[in-house]
Amino acid sequence: VAALLLGQSTGREYREAPWWAVAWIAAADLILMGVFWRVIGRRAVRGIYISCWFILAATFWIAVILVVGYMPWLRKGLANTVIEGFYIHNVVGMWFTPLAVGLTYYTLPKLLNKPIYSYGLGVLGFFTHLVFYTVIGTHHFIFTPLPDWIETVSVVFSVAMIVPVWASTGNFLLTMKGERSAIRLSYSLPFILVGVIAYGLVSLQGSVQALRAVQEQWHFTHYTVGHAHAALYLFVSFLIWGSLYGLVPRITGREPEPVLVGAHFWLALGGMLIYATSLFVGGHLQGAAWVEQLPFMESVRRVVPYMVWRSVGGMFLLAAHVIFAFNLFK
Repeated sequence: VAALLLGQSTGREYREAPWWAVAWIAAADLILMGVFWRVIGRRAVRGIYISCWFILAATFWIAVILVVGYMPWLRKGLANTVIEGFYIHNVVGMWFTPLAVGLTYYTLPKLLNKPIYSYGLGVLGFFTHLVFYTVIGTHHFIFTPLPDWIETVSVVFSVAMIVPVWASTGNFLLTMKGERSAIRLSYSLPFILVGVIAYGLVSLQGSVQALRAVQEQWHFTHYTVGHAHAALYLFVSFLIWGSLYGLVPRITGREPEPVLVGAHFWLALGGMLIYATSLFVGGHLQGAAWVEQLPFMESVRRVVPYMVWRSVGGMFLLAAHVIFAFNLFK
Protein backbone atom coordinates (compact mmCIF):
# COMPACT_ATOMS: atom_id res chain seq x y z
CA VAL A 1 0.00 0.00 0.00
CA ALA A 2 2.84 2.38 0.85
CA ALA A 3 4.49 1.68 -2.51
CA LEU A 4 1.29 2.47 -4.40
CA LEU A 5 0.77 5.68 -2.42
CA LEU A 6 4.32 6.70 -3.36
CA GLY A 7 3.54 6.12 -7.02
CA GLN A 8 5.53 2.90 -7.38
CA SER A 9 3.12 0.98 -9.57
CA THR A 10 3.56 -1.42 -12.47
CA GLY A 11 0.51 0.10 -14.17
CA ARG A 12 -1.08 -3.32 -14.63
CA GLU A 13 -4.55 -4.14 -13.30
CA TYR A 14 -4.42 -6.20 -10.10
CA ARG A 15 -0.63 -6.41 -10.49
CA GLU A 16 -0.02 -2.78 -9.58
CA ALA A 17 2.27 -3.58 -6.65
CA PRO A 18 6.02 -3.63 -7.41
CA TRP A 19 7.72 -7.02 -7.40
CA TRP A 20 9.61 -6.40 -4.16
CA ALA A 21 6.33 -5.80 -2.30
CA VAL A 22 4.80 -8.95 -3.76
CA ALA A 23 7.92 -10.85 -2.68
CA TRP A 24 6.98 -10.09 0.94
CA ILE A 25 3.48 -11.45 0.31
CA ALA A 26 4.94 -14.59 -1.24
CA ALA A 27 7.25 -15.05 1.76
CA ALA A 28 4.29 -14.72 4.12
CA ASP A 29 2.40 -17.31 2.08
CA LEU A 30 5.30 -19.76 2.32
CA ILE A 31 5.35 -19.33 6.10
CA LEU A 32 1.60 -19.90 6.21
CA MET A 33 2.01 -23.00 4.06
CA GLY A 34 4.62 -24.32 6.47
CA VAL A 35 2.30 -23.78 9.43
CA PHE A 36 -0.52 -25.65 7.70
CA TRP A 37 1.81 -28.50 6.75
CA ARG A 38 2.97 -28.88 10.35
CA VAL A 39 -0.56 -28.81 11.76
CA ILE A 40 -1.84 -31.37 9.24
CA GLY A 41 1.29 -33.49 9.74
CA ARG A 42 0.57 -33.71 13.48
CA ARG A 43 -3.00 -34.90 13.02
CA ALA A 44 -4.17 -37.79 15.21
CA VAL A 45 -6.09 -39.58 12.44
CA ARG A 46 -4.73 -41.25 9.32
CA GLY A 47 -6.90 -39.59 6.66
CA ILE A 48 -6.77 -35.96 5.55
CA TYR A 49 -10.17 -34.27 5.65
CA ILE A 50 -11.37 -32.47 2.52
CA SER A 51 -11.18 -29.05 4.21
CA CYS A 52 -7.41 -29.56 4.61
CA TRP A 53 -7.11 -30.33 0.89
CA PHE A 54 -8.68 -27.01 -0.09
CA ILE A 55 -6.88 -24.86 2.48
CA LEU A 56 -3.42 -26.36 1.97
CA ALA A 57 -3.79 -26.31 -1.82
CA ALA A 58 -4.72 -22.62 -1.71
CA THR A 59 -1.37 -21.72 -0.14
CA PHE A 60 0.45 -23.63 -2.90
CA TRP A 61 -1.67 -22.24 -5.74
CA ILE A 62 -1.28 -18.60 -4.71
CA ALA A 63 2.52 -19.01 -4.64
CA VAL A 64 2.45 -20.28 -8.23
CA ILE A 65 0.10 -17.47 -9.29
CA LEU A 66 2.33 -14.77 -7.80
CA VAL A 67 5.44 -16.15 -9.50
CA VAL A 68 3.77 -16.51 -12.92
CA GLY A 69 2.10 -13.12 -12.66
CA TYR A 70 5.41 -11.33 -12.11
CA MET A 71 7.65 -13.20 -14.57
CA PRO A 72 9.31 -10.39 -16.61
CA TRP A 73 9.19 -12.25 -19.95
CA LEU A 74 5.42 -12.75 -19.59
CA ARG A 75 4.63 -9.07 -19.11
CA LYS A 76 4.98 -7.90 -22.71
CA GLY A 77 2.63 -7.87 -25.69
CA LEU A 78 -0.26 -10.32 -25.88
CA ALA A 79 1.41 -12.59 -23.32
CA ASN A 80 0.82 -9.83 -20.79
CA THR A 81 -2.92 -9.90 -21.54
CA VAL A 82 -3.12 -13.67 -21.19
CA ILE A 83 -1.27 -13.57 -17.87
CA GLU A 84 -3.48 -10.66 -16.82
CA GLY A 85 -6.54 -12.88 -17.17
CA PHE A 86 -4.74 -15.78 -15.50
CA TYR A 87 -3.68 -13.62 -12.57
CA ILE A 88 -6.85 -11.67 -11.82
CA HIS A 89 -9.11 -14.71 -12.00
CA ASN A 90 -6.89 -17.15 -10.16
CA VAL A 91 -6.22 -14.83 -7.24
CA VAL A 92 -9.97 -15.09 -6.63
CA GLY A 93 -10.56 -18.67 -7.73
CA MET A 94 -7.41 -20.41 -6.53
CA TRP A 95 -6.86 -18.45 -3.32
CA PHE A 96 -10.03 -16.92 -1.87
CA THR A 97 -12.38 -19.62 -3.17
CA PRO A 98 -10.56 -22.72 -1.86
CA LEU A 99 -9.94 -20.99 1.47
CA ALA A 100 -13.64 -20.14 1.87
CA VAL A 101 -14.86 -23.53 0.63
CA GLY A 102 -12.31 -25.41 2.73
CA LEU A 103 -13.24 -23.42 5.81
CA THR A 104 -16.91 -24.24 5.23
CA TYR A 105 -16.14 -27.96 4.87
CA TYR A 106 -14.75 -27.73 8.41
CA THR A 107 -17.16 -25.29 10.04
CA LEU A 108 -20.54 -26.49 8.73
CA PRO A 109 -20.36 -30.09 10.03
CA LYS A 110 -19.02 -28.82 13.37
CA LEU A 111 -21.83 -26.30 13.83
CA LEU A 112 -24.52 -28.81 12.82
CA ASN A 113 -22.85 -31.66 14.74
CA LYS A 114 -23.21 -34.00 11.77
CA PRO A 115 -20.89 -35.26 8.99
CA ILE A 116 -20.75 -33.62 5.59
CA TYR A 117 -23.32 -35.13 3.22
CA SER A 118 -20.84 -36.68 0.79
CA TYR A 119 -17.06 -36.96 0.97
CA GLY A 120 -17.10 -38.03 -2.69
CA LEU A 121 -18.73 -34.76 -3.79
CA GLY A 122 -16.01 -32.91 -1.93
CA VAL A 123 -13.30 -34.81 -3.77
CA LEU A 124 -15.09 -34.22 -7.09
CA GLY A 125 -15.33 -30.51 -6.35
CA PHE A 126 -11.67 -30.27 -5.40
CA PHE A 127 -10.14 -31.95 -8.45
CA THR A 128 -12.50 -30.51 -11.05
CA HIS A 129 -11.88 -27.05 -9.57
CA LEU A 130 -8.15 -27.61 -10.02
CA VAL A 131 -8.56 -28.76 -13.63
CA PHE A 132 -11.14 -26.24 -14.88
CA TYR A 133 -10.51 -22.99 -13.03
CA THR A 134 -6.88 -22.30 -13.92
CA VAL A 135 -7.54 -21.50 -17.60
CA ILE A 136 -10.77 -19.50 -17.53
CA GLY A 137 -9.33 -16.02 -16.91
CA THR A 138 -9.06 -15.20 -20.62
CA HIS A 139 -12.86 -14.94 -20.85
CA HIS A 140 -12.32 -11.38 -19.62
CA PHE A 141 -10.73 -10.62 -22.97
CA ILE A 142 -13.22 -12.02 -25.48
CA PHE A 143 -13.27 -10.03 -28.76
CA THR A 144 -9.67 -8.90 -28.31
CA PRO A 145 -6.55 -9.61 -30.45
CA LEU A 146 -5.92 -12.78 -28.42
CA PRO A 147 -6.07 -16.02 -30.47
CA ASP A 148 -9.60 -17.34 -30.81
CA TRP A 149 -8.62 -20.78 -29.53
CA ILE A 150 -7.45 -19.33 -26.21
CA GLU A 151 -10.71 -17.45 -25.82
CA THR A 152 -12.73 -20.55 -26.74
CA VAL A 153 -10.88 -22.73 -24.22
CA SER A 154 -11.64 -20.20 -21.49
CA VAL A 155 -15.33 -20.17 -22.43
CA VAL A 156 -15.59 -23.98 -22.46
CA PHE A 157 -13.85 -24.35 -19.13
CA SER A 158 -15.94 -21.51 -17.65
CA VAL A 159 -19.08 -23.50 -18.42
CA ALA A 160 -17.41 -26.65 -17.06
CA MET A 161 -16.96 -24.82 -13.74
CA ILE A 162 -20.61 -25.63 -13.05
CA VAL A 163 -19.38 -29.10 -12.01
CA PRO A 164 -17.05 -28.20 -9.11
CA VAL A 165 -19.18 -25.28 -7.96
CA TRP A 166 -22.38 -27.26 -7.67
CA ALA A 167 -20.59 -30.33 -6.29
CA SER A 168 -19.66 -28.28 -3.22
CA THR A 169 -22.80 -26.12 -3.22
CA GLY A 170 -25.01 -29.22 -3.36
CA ASN A 171 -22.88 -30.90 -0.71
CA PHE A 172 -23.37 -27.99 1.69
CA LEU A 173 -27.09 -27.59 0.99
CA LEU A 174 -27.72 -31.32 1.43
CA THR A 175 -25.79 -31.22 4.70
CA MET A 176 -28.10 -28.41 5.87
CA LYS A 177 -31.22 -30.29 4.74
CA GLY A 178 -33.66 -30.70 7.65
CA GLU A 179 -31.76 -28.21 9.81
CA ARG A 180 -34.15 -25.28 9.45
CA SER A 181 -34.56 -24.89 13.22
CA ALA A 182 -30.82 -24.94 13.81
CA ILE A 183 -30.30 -22.28 11.14
CA ARG A 184 -33.10 -20.13 12.54
CA LEU A 185 -31.69 -20.24 16.08
CA SER A 186 -28.06 -19.73 15.06
CA TYR A 187 -26.37 -16.41 14.34
CA SER A 188 -23.57 -18.00 12.30
CA LEU A 189 -25.43 -20.48 10.07
CA PRO A 190 -27.49 -17.82 8.22
CA PHE A 191 -24.21 -16.28 7.00
CA ILE A 192 -23.06 -19.68 5.77
CA LEU A 193 -26.41 -20.37 4.09
CA VAL A 194 -26.25 -17.07 2.17
CA GLY A 195 -22.61 -17.72 1.25
CA VAL A 196 -23.37 -21.22 -0.05
CA ILE A 197 -26.33 -20.07 -2.14
CA ALA A 198 -24.29 -17.14 -3.49
CA TYR A 199 -21.44 -19.50 -4.38
CA GLY A 200 -23.76 -21.54 -6.57
CA LEU A 201 -25.70 -18.70 -8.17
CA VAL A 202 -22.93 -16.13 -8.69
CA SER A 203 -20.62 -18.78 -10.13
CA LEU A 204 -23.38 -19.93 -12.47
CA GLN A 205 -23.77 -16.29 -13.48
CA GLY A 206 -20.05 -16.22 -14.28
CA SER A 207 -20.35 -19.29 -16.49
CA VAL A 208 -23.18 -17.67 -18.44
CA GLN A 209 -21.33 -14.35 -18.72
CA ALA A 210 -18.40 -16.13 -20.37
CA LEU A 211 -20.50 -16.99 -23.44
CA ARG A 212 -19.73 -14.85 -26.47
CA ALA A 213 -23.42 -14.08 -27.10
CA VAL A 214 -23.68 -12.61 -23.58
CA GLN A 215 -20.34 -10.82 -23.76
CA GLU A 216 -21.53 -8.84 -26.79
CA GLN A 217 -23.48 -6.54 -24.50
CA TRP A 218 -21.90 -6.87 -21.05
CA HIS A 219 -18.23 -6.91 -22.09
CA PHE A 220 -16.18 -4.32 -20.15
CA THR A 221 -19.29 -2.82 -18.51
CA HIS A 222 -20.24 -2.26 -14.87
CA TYR A 223 -22.14 -5.55 -15.04
CA THR A 224 -18.82 -7.40 -14.79
CA VAL A 225 -17.84 -5.23 -11.83
CA GLY A 226 -21.09 -6.16 -10.10
CA HIS A 227 -20.42 -9.84 -10.68
CA ALA A 228 -16.92 -9.60 -9.21
CA HIS A 229 -18.16 -7.82 -6.09
CA ALA A 230 -21.07 -10.22 -5.60
CA ALA A 231 -18.69 -13.19 -5.83
CA LEU A 232 -16.14 -11.92 -3.33
CA TYR A 233 -18.69 -10.44 -0.95
CA LEU A 234 -21.86 -12.55 -0.95
CA PHE A 235 -19.89 -15.78 -1.35
CA VAL A 236 -16.43 -15.43 0.23
CA SER A 237 -17.12 -12.82 2.91
CA PHE A 238 -20.36 -14.41 4.13
CA LEU A 239 -18.75 -17.85 4.45
CA ILE A 240 -15.82 -16.36 6.38
CA TRP A 241 -18.12 -14.34 8.65
CA GLY A 242 -20.26 -17.38 9.37
CA SER A 243 -17.20 -19.44 10.26
CA LEU A 244 -15.78 -16.70 12.50
CA TYR A 245 -19.07 -16.21 14.33
CA GLY A 246 -19.31 -19.98 14.80
CA LEU A 247 -15.72 -20.73 15.84
CA VAL A 248 -14.36 -17.67 17.68
CA PRO A 249 -16.87 -17.94 20.59
CA ARG A 250 -15.78 -21.56 21.06
CA ILE A 251 -12.19 -20.38 21.41
CA THR A 252 -12.74 -17.30 23.55
CA GLY A 253 -15.78 -18.44 25.53
CA ARG A 254 -17.50 -15.11 24.81
CA GLU A 255 -20.62 -14.70 22.70
CA PRO A 256 -21.38 -11.64 20.55
CA GLU A 257 -24.62 -9.73 21.02
CA PRO A 258 -27.23 -11.47 18.79
CA VAL A 259 -28.93 -8.17 17.92
CA LEU A 260 -25.67 -6.72 16.62
CA VAL A 261 -24.90 -9.88 14.67
CA GLY A 262 -28.36 -9.61 13.12
CA ALA A 263 -27.70 -5.97 12.25
CA HIS A 264 -24.43 -6.99 10.60
CA PHE A 265 -26.17 -9.72 8.61
CA TRP A 266 -29.03 -7.61 7.26
CA LEU A 267 -26.93 -4.51 6.56
CA ALA A 268 -24.35 -6.59 4.68
CA LEU A 269 -26.94 -8.58 2.73
CA GLY A 270 -29.17 -5.61 1.92
CA GLY A 271 -26.23 -3.37 1.11
CA MET A 272 -24.65 -5.88 -1.25
CA LEU A 273 -27.94 -6.58 -3.02
CA ILE A 274 -28.39 -2.82 -3.62
CA TYR A 275 -24.75 -2.48 -4.64
CA ALA A 276 -24.71 -5.41 -7.07
CA THR A 277 -28.18 -4.79 -8.53
CA SER A 278 -27.33 -1.18 -9.33
CA LEU A 279 -24.20 -2.34 -11.17
CA PHE A 280 -26.09 -5.07 -13.03
CA VAL A 281 -28.82 -2.72 -14.24
CA GLY A 282 -26.47 0.17 -14.93
CA GLY A 283 -24.02 -2.12 -16.70
CA HIS A 284 -26.78 -3.55 -18.87
CA LEU A 285 -27.89 -0.07 -19.94
CA GLN A 286 -24.26 0.94 -20.50
CA GLY A 287 -23.69 -2.05 -22.78
CA ALA A 288 -26.94 -1.40 -24.63
CA ALA A 289 -25.79 2.15 -25.39
CA TRP A 290 -22.55 0.82 -26.82
CA VAL A 291 -24.33 -1.78 -28.94
CA GLU A 292 -26.63 0.96 -30.27
CA GLN A 293 -23.48 2.98 -31.07
CA LEU A 294 -24.71 6.00 -29.13
CA PRO A 295 -22.25 8.71 -28.07
CA PHE A 296 -20.03 7.59 -25.21
CA MET A 297 -21.32 10.31 -22.89
CA GLU A 298 -24.84 8.96 -23.35
CA SER A 299 -23.71 5.66 -21.81
CA VAL A 300 -22.20 7.65 -18.93
CA ARG A 301 -25.44 9.56 -18.36
CA ARG A 302 -27.41 6.31 -18.31
CA VAL A 303 -25.18 4.88 -15.59
CA VAL A 304 -25.04 7.91 -13.25
CA PRO A 305 -28.26 7.19 -11.24
CA TYR A 306 -27.13 3.64 -10.61
CA MET A 307 -23.75 4.83 -9.35
CA VAL A 308 -25.68 6.81 -6.72
CA TRP A 309 -27.42 3.61 -5.61
CA ARG A 310 -24.06 1.86 -5.64
CA SER A 311 -22.86 4.44 -3.13
CA VAL A 312 -25.98 3.90 -1.00
CA GLY A 313 -25.28 0.18 -0.91
CA GLY A 314 -21.66 0.91 -0.06
CA MET A 315 -22.72 2.94 2.99
CA PHE A 316 -24.76 -0.04 4.22
CA LEU A 317 -21.68 -2.23 3.78
CA LEU A 318 -19.49 0.22 5.70
CA ALA A 319 -21.93 0.18 8.61
CA ALA A 320 -21.97 -3.63 8.54
CA HIS A 321 -18.17 -3.75 8.67
CA VAL A 322 -18.02 -1.42 11.67
CA ILE A 323 -20.53 -3.59 13.53
CA PHE A 324 -18.59 -6.76 12.62
CA ALA A 325 -15.35 -5.26 13.94
CA PHE A 326 -17.12 -4.33 17.18
CA ASN A 327 -18.61 -7.83 17.51
CA LEU A 328 -15.24 -9.49 16.92
CA PHE A 329 -13.04 -7.36 19.16
CA LYS A 330 -15.53 -6.51 21.89
